[in-house]
Amino acid sequence: MRLQPAKCLIKSLNMKLSAAVVLLVPFLFAVSAYATSDKDTGAKATPTPTLLDDALHFLHLKHPPGVKTGPLHHGLELQLDISPDDIALSTDHEIKVTVTVFNRSAKQFTHLDFPTSQRIEVLVKDASGKVVNTWSEDQSFTNDPASVNINPGERIEYSANVATREMTAGKPYTIEASFPSYPNLTVQKQVTPGK
Repeated sequence: MRLQPAKCLIKSLNMKLSAAVVLLVPFLFAVSAYATSDKDTGAKATPTPTLLDDALHFLHLKHPPGVKTGPLHHGLELQLDISPDDIALSTDHEIKVTVTVFNRSAKQFTHLDFPTSQRIEVLVKDASGKVVNTWSEDQSFTNDPASVNINPGERIEYSANVATREMTAGKPYTIEASFPSYPNLTVQKQVTPGK
């Protein structure tokens, strides 16, 4: 008589396991096909945002993945302005670097988190890619975390004054501005200072 409840329990577990396998097999097949197609073409997988991703992002429970220069994730776009346009090292001891982040999305705001009071980083690189000046080395920042929301159609702007002391007249340099918390959110511009 005591074997009956045990048989019922085993039968119930078998049914639940069968249901789990039935639900899991299509998922595994889809993942396998997705991974195989990327491996065959050599392309890097870029997941498309789902409705769940958008909902989590809206509720600040998930942040967008890294983005690239140009039209960026969630409609972001970066612009880099350098002043003066024509740099003369004899008179221009600093250049003003302004990074503007545009939210080109018509409906969605973008949320950016900053762990410290630093918002941007500006690097000056020579023609070989070697960093000759790092703007943040001359700055002091506090450990005050903050968040910024960029509404649809709006923009935020950050500026930094970068010394020209490491530059040589007539040689090309790349001015690179990025957000430390979002290393792929980067924009560059090339300059060639005069005497």
